Amino acid sequence: KAKATKKAKVADAATKKTVRTKPAVGETPPLDFPDVQHVTLSNGIKLAYAQRTTVPVTQLALSFDAGFAADVRSGRGLQNLTLSLLDEGADGLTSQQIAEEQERLGAQIAAGGTADRSNVTLSALSANLGPSLDLLADIVQRPDFNPAELDRVRAQTLTAIAQAQKEPGSMAARALPALLYGEDHPYATTNLGEEAAVTAFTRDDLVRFHDSWLRADNMEVFVVSNLPLAELLPQIEARFGSWAPPAVAKGVKNFAAGPARPAKARIVFIDRPGSPQSVILGGQLTPVDPFGDVVPVTSANDVLGGNFLSRINMDLRETKGWSYGVRGSIGLNVHAVPYLVNAPVQADRTGDSIKALGEQISSFLGTKGVTNEELSRTVASLSQQLPGRFETSPSVLSAMMTNALYNRPDNYYELLAPKYRALTQVSLDQAMRAAVDPNSFTWVVVGDAAQVKPQLDKLGIPVEVIQAR
Repeated sequence: KAKATKKAKVADAATKKTVRTKPAVGETPPLDFPDVQHVTLSNGIKLAYAQRTTVPVTQLALSFDAGFAADVRSGRGLQNLTLSLLDEGADGLTSQQIAEEQERLGAQIAAGGTADRSNVTLSALSANLGPSLDLLADIVQRPDFNPAELDRVRAQTLTAIAQAQKEPGSMAARALPALLYGEDHPYATTNLGEEAAVTAFTRDDLVRFHDSWLRADNMEVFVVSNLPLAELLPQIEARFGSWAPPAVAKGVKNFAAGPARPAKARIVFIDRPGSPQSVILGGQLTPVDPFGDVVPVTSANDVLGGNFLSRINMDLRETKGWSYGVRGSIGLNVHAVPYLVNAPVQADRTGDSIKALGEQISSFLGTKGVTNEELSRTVASLSQQLPGRFETSPSVLSAMMTNALYNRPDNYYELLAPKYRALTQVSLDQAMRAAVDPNSFTWVVVGDAAQVKPQLDKLGIPVEVIQAR
């Protein structure tokens, strides 16, 4: 009996040891975005600075008001090619020497463009900031544009274009902009540009673009560093404060009025023989003001298409099983804001998928707007993820650049949580219904014509067949 009692006590103790208590969920701390200071270099260049002391690294971006929208109609791809050549030789240094110098300093310099901006970024060990800035200044201010390097990078770019003309997602992405904006609009292209133009570019074209767009009077500087501004500013001033613009006129973008949003949907089809799945990319221009309060409409899109639990993803992926993932997004550009739907689907359900997307969007914009559960989930998700969004210096740098692009206050992200909590079902429904017309989508479909085209013809939507761009 004593042995039995002892065994029972041991078993009871073992049971107690395995009991786990779930910790209480604490309140999400408020976002504390770094304070931003603004100064001006001697030549008028604006500089925005924030301090992060976590690591001894300086993140810096030179942001030029260019982007691929700066390309003229007959020269699409020039911005991208010019940026690609910046670190391929500068001030007498070869591309190999530039690469070796970055490795020696522990620095990384990269250039890339969006629709509205061309950016050159530097990530440097703060202890080596001086020589890293020297290298950056050479690359940005004194690129060589060596003809041999131009030919090599041109060949790489043409290969990338050729690949994009074969990959279904890229085929759709290259076709849609011209359909939305019109062929002559600055946004009617992609960053890579067009094959004929890239083939014809000369060194003089690159020099002309550099002198017109990548210049001191067309640039802002953004910095996140562990170094205090008083120590950092003289180093930047020494490399960029006396940089004078060239004699040629600064570039001007030509944003004439784009086409009106169509009253009826249409389908544009690109044949890709043997494709096992189709890519559907839908879009329409919206009246959304990128400089206004976009919180209601972007939050409403979270419910419709912005995350995994969105209406269109749950329908096509989870309920119907026709896609691995469907997304809707609002593209904030300075001069136009499109609404886009991206849906890779199995080929034999292409027509059904377009129909289902149309039904879901029409329902959401009609009588079945945001539910109370969707509102609660969206507000909680958006609010609670804020404190973790800016844990790294590059994320802070990117946010500073975004705020500048859309004329937002420096503490914009600190103001978001109360804005999210103030959202209602009515405000979300009104915002999305004002932005998107369910009948005005242009659907680009890339797939196997033999299998897909008959499905599209049954939808009662006009179908146009085009070649890949």
